[in-house]
Amino acid sequence: MSIFSGLAVGALLGWSLQRGGFCMNTAFRSILFREDRTALRAWILILLINLPIVALLENLGVLYPARAPFRPWALAVGGLIFGAGMVWAGGCVSGTYYRASKGMLGSFLALLGFFAGALAATTGALAPLRAALNMAEWTIAGEIPTLGHIWPADPWTGRWIAIGVLAIPGLVFLARSPKSRFYLGWNWPKTGFSVGILALAAWVFSSLEGRDYGLSLVQPTVAWASWTLFGDKGGLNWTAWMLLALPLGAFLAAWKAKDLRLRLPDPKRALIQFSGGLAMGVGAAVAGGCNIGHGITGLSALALSSLAATLFTMAGNWAATALIWHQTINKAAD
Repeated sequence: MSIFSGLAVGALLGWSLQRGGFCMNTAFRSILFREDRTALRAWILILLINLPIVALLENLGVLYPARAPFRPWALAVGGLIFGAGMVWAGGCVSGTYYRASKGMLGSFLALLGFFAGALAATTGALAPLRAALNMAEWTIAGEIPTLGHIWPADPWTGRWIAIGVLAIPGLVFLARSPKSRFYLGWNWPKTGFSVGILALAAWVFSSLEGRDYGLSLVQPTVAWASWTLFGDKGGLNWTAWMLLALPLGAFLAAWKAKDLRLRLPDPKRALIQFSGGLAMGVGAAVAGGCNIGHGITGLSALALSSLAATLFTMAGNWAATALIWHQTINKAAD
């Protein structure tokens, strides 16, 4: 059941990401730089689907969501590095996976960099730095803090207050969204609904093998890399099977859309994308998650750590984008 459900969810997720063109690098960048906000709307819809249902399933005792510890230095440093890496790589981790699956060799190089960076910060030369940044930890009454803890009420009531505070502006933003006049592939409601339902399925199927977390890309990436390089099978769980099928689903979606073709970056761009993937791997390992693990799964569980990691990722994304724009403007002026 673990293998079958993991492969099924992974293939459907890869298909949905590819057909929807969903990338959180674009979503985060559009907040500040006022680009097309299609990806941002899809991300908000994913959260609006998951926030109340994950909380309800926890209240009913169906799920017991694990939450990342609030380790401020790791979240800040890792989030900033990861956010900048997304820009240099040309996409977030999930975006890099599905773009590589349709023949974008620059994204494939970024993916190799992500593997290398995550391993370096987990078991390699950068592991002591990661351990040092993760030493300081904040708790509330001995518990991992959630958004439910910040309201003057018990955590259960505070959880639903937090969901309301987050959901109402999100619903208003989506309700006021202009109709898209032109798009390739799926529109944002279909993309957001599809990925949102699959994220919920990940919570349920993963919990059946005792893993109380939903979608994640960092842990299974490290698990497959460790098995490939060192023969270590310890990390091969539900998410490993999910990740194994994700590129296949993305490949099939690109094939159906007739979007399969090799795209070769120039040498300079190839080096930048590999470096961006390397930064994403290091940042995600340090922060304990990526745009999926923190930005969807962790936020769905109202983890304060995931909110902090996502905000610092946004800051890194904006800083790197602003730097590139500044360099482009200066080059044009010269």
